[in-house]
Order: sequence, then structure tokens, then C-alpha cells
Amino acid sequence: MSRAEHVILECHDLTKRYRGTEAVASATVAFERGAIHGLLGANGAGKTTLLHILSGQIYPSSGKCLYEGQPIHENPLAMSQICFVKSDERAWSDYKIKDLMTFCSLLIPTWDQSYAEQLLRLFHLSANKKYKNLSKGMQSLVGIVKGLASRCPVVLFDEPTLGLDADMRETFYDLLIRDYGESQRTIILSTHLIDESAKLFQYLTLLEHGKITSHLETEEFMKQAYYLQGNSSILERLMPDERVLHHERLGSTSIVVWCGQLEEEMSLRQQGVEISPVPLQKLFVYLTRKNKRSHGKEELPHEIVS
Repeated sequence: MSRAEHVILECHDLTKRYRGTEAVASATVAFERGAIHGLLGANGAGKTTLLHILSGQIYPSSGKCLYEGQPIHENPLAMSQICFVKSDERAWSDYKIKDLMTFCSLLIPTWDQSYAEQLLRLFHLSANKKYKNLSKGMQSLVGIVKGLASRCPVVLFDEPTLGLDADMRETFYDLLIRDYGESQRTIILSTHLIDESAKLFQYLTLLEHGKITSHLETEEFMKQAYYLQGNSSILERLMPDERVLHHERLGSTSIVVWCGQLEEEMSLRQQGVEISPVPLQKLFVYLTRKNKRSHGKEELPHEIVS
């Protein structure tokens, strides 16, 4: 498969400034076709701004975005193929759910009204209720209906599970996986509930202060981070290495979070060091903290930078 066939959505040297502040800074990334992507970053990292630009709803200050190799902005055909589900749909406030579904059917060429009605019944959403009178969780469900029933080749979800309880979040994940299995659409999902949604992601894109610091297959990303637990005299020899993301000592025992190639794995195991994987959410937290300690240096250890 050629690169053009492999990539569906991409941005090059993308920057967005607000009053002198760069919300997105020189971002370059290519999103693989037919995959579920996790877009991760701390609050204020630029995730929502990036999604707005990728959907064509705001313009970048510089750089470009492409859908199927064509510019997205001022391109109605490209924009009609991308559905953006915002975390806060203020423009919907005064409309009833049934009106919102009608708008979607008029604006989205691939809209599946039958599936939308099925989802409304599943979520117990009354079509005659106004959006502003719904709880935050119910508003999120309306957004989920829009995203799933759009049937668009690309769907961007920005924190789609806000206000939902654990059971309803699992329902959404199950629906998303089922839909993906049937359609192989490209999904980009921004979330702060990293561990419970990690099972969805085939690729991870990390943002830090508007910069894309990593874009890798999830499996490749995860297999380069380890918990090392063992005798402090053994593990503290690793401390000068930049690949140590975190270290804590409990008496004579130390716990180290290591990110990168572990050349001494066999030797460490022989010395009684326990080696185990780091959950994705924990790894994200450790990486974010390390970057904050680096006096503005936002690059990740080179082993996980694509």
C-alpha cells in the first residue's frame, strides 16, 4: 500500500496562535486510514484546537491540513467527509433532539437516520427534549449518536464520554468497536480516561504544549516502558539515565519507571529485579511530568519519538 493509500488525514507544520500564544505549534502528523487513534495530552495541550482545525472549522495561522491529499479548508467535499463531535455543542442549546437529527441528515451526506433512531432508543433520549435541558451525560450521548450515525469516513471525538457513568461508557466503547468492525472508519478520539479506552487505540498521538511529541502504534509505544522493582543498590545505578521517567524508594527497595530499550533486562532479572508493563495512563502521566521538569524541553526520550 502506498503512503497516499495508507494515510487519510494529515497536517504539515500546523500552527494556531491566539493573541500571541501558540495553541498548536508546528504540528506535523499523518493519521493512518481505517484505524482508531487516541489523541492524548494534558488540559491545555492543544487537543481541541487541533481537532477543530482538522475538521475545517477553524483556520490555522500557518501550515496545512489535507484529507485524501486535498486541502480541507474551503473544500466542502472534504469537510463533508469528516464528522466532528465536540465536547461542548453550545450552538445546539435551543434545539430539540429531533431538530438536531434533521440538521445532521441535511448536512451529512452519509447520515444513517435509521441507526440514529435506534441509538436514541438505546440511550432513552426523548426526541422532543431540548439539548440545553439535558444533563451533561445526556448531551454527550447526543454527540455520540451524531458521530456513530454520521457514517463519515473520518470521525473526530473530543471527550465524548463526559458525564457518563462507567456502564454507559462501556456501552459507547462496545458500539464504537462494533461500528469500526463493520465499517473500518478512521476514528480520532481525545479522552482523559486513558486506561479504560486504551483497548480501542491502534495508534497514539501525544501533544505537549501544542507540539506533537509522539505518533506511534500503541503496541510499539507500550512495549518500551517498564516498571522495575528491586534492591535499591541495583536500580539506583540506572539513575543518571534520561530514560528514567520516575523513581521512588521504599526502604531498601526501589521502583523505577523506564522508557526505552532495556539492554540490561536479562541481567536485572537474574539479580531479582521484577519487570512489568506500565499502564498507559500512568505512562502518560510520567511522560508529562518529565517534560514539565525539563525546563520547557518538550521532546520525549528518542526511542518513542516517531
